[in-house]
Amino acid sequence: MTHEVGGTRSFHELAERWDLSDMARVIAGMGGQIDFALEDAQFPDIVRSGIEEILVVGMGGSVLPVDIINDTLADWLPRSLQVSRHYHLPRAETQRRLLVFSSFSGNTQEVIEPLLSMPAEARNIAVITAGGQLASIGEERGYPTIIIPAAREPNGFQPRCASGYIVTYLARLLTASGFATVPFKQFQVLSSFLGGLDLRAEGEALALALEGRIPIFYSDERHALSLARIAKIKYNENAKRPAFFNALPEASHNEMIGLSGADEQLVVVYFRDPESHPRVHQCFDIMRRVLAGPHVSFLEWEMLGANRLERVFATLMLADWVSYFSALLRGVDPTPVALVEEFKRLLTQSDDVGIGE
Repeated sequence: MTHEVGGTRSFHELAERWDLSDMARVIAGMGGQIDFALEDAQFPDIVRSGIEEILVVGMGGSVLPVDIINDTLADWLPRSLQVSRHYHLPRAETQRRLLVFSSFSGNTQEVIEPLLSMPAEARNIAVITAGGQLASIGEERGYPTIIIPAAREPNGFQPRCASGYIVTYLARLLTASGFATVPFKQFQVLSSFLGGLDLRAEGEALALALEGRIPIFYSDERHALSLARIAKIKYNENAKRPAFFNALPEASHNEMIGLSGADEQLVVVYFRDPESHPRVHQCFDIMRRVLAGPHVSFLEWEMLGANRLERVFATLMLADWVSYFSALLRGVDPTPVALVEEFKRLLTQSDDVGIGE
C-alpha cells in the first residue's frame, strides 16, 4: 500500500527525490544489524570478574541503546546500566565498575576527554566505536574495542540508526563481563521477527496524520526513555521538526493541564503496550475523552511482539518510518543533520572544543 500525497504524488516518488542517503534501506535492515552483531567474530576478548556496575560514557545516538537495554533486559539485569553525558565522570572509577566509552564517530570530546584522563594502565575499560580517535586510543592502550561496521551501511549512516548494532554488542558485553546473563535466543528470534515486519504503510498513515501538527509521544513509564524519548529524537533529527515526549501515568498529573490550554496544533501519539497495567491505558483513554478538541488530537498504536524485546524494537521501527515519511512530506533528506554539524564547527571554532556522537 502506498499513500497518495497531494493528489498524484506518492511516497515512492518522494523517496526517489529526497531519500538521498537511502535511509529506507537502513530502517528495513534493523534485523540484519542484530544478526551481524550476534555473529561478529571480531568481538574482543573480555575477561572480567566481580563487575557490579556498568557506566556507559557517550552522547546522542551512541548511548540511546543503553535506555533500550535497561528497558528490554530489565528482568535479567542485577541493576540498570548508568550513563554519563558529560566531560567528567560522575565519581572515581573502581575495579568493580566497567567503563564503556561509546562514540560512533570516535571523535566525541565528551567521550575522548574522560577517557584520556584515565590511567593508561586501567583495565576495567571497553570501547564501542566506528573509528576515529576512540578506535586509535583503544588500540594504543589495548582496551577491548568493539567496532561498529559502518561500512556495511549506506554513505552518511548516522549514530541514531545504529541501535541494532549497539544494543546487541552491549548485550554481548554484559555477558562477557559477567555482569548479566542475556537471553540471546530472544535476540536471534528478534532478528527474524523484525525482518518479517512491514510497517511502511502504518508509518505513512501516521506521518500524514501528524502533518501540520506537533507530536507528543507517550508511552508507559517503563518505556519513557527507550520509546517515547527516542521517537521524539528521531522525529527531531529525521523530520527536522519539533516534537516532545512524556509518559503515563505521570502526564495525567501535570502535562494534561497544559494541553487543556493549548493554542498550537498538537497530537498525542500513544504507544500502547498490551502488558501495561490497565490503569495506564485508562489514563490515556480519559485524557483523550476530556481533552480532544480543535487544538489537541489523540492517536494510538498497539505495540507488536511476543515479548518486551520484540515490542520495543517493533515500535522503534515504526517511529523510524513515521519520522522518515514526515521528512519526505517536508521535502528534506531524513539522514543529514546539517545544523548539528554546523554547531560542532562553530563550537570548535570558538573555543577549540568539538562535540559529536
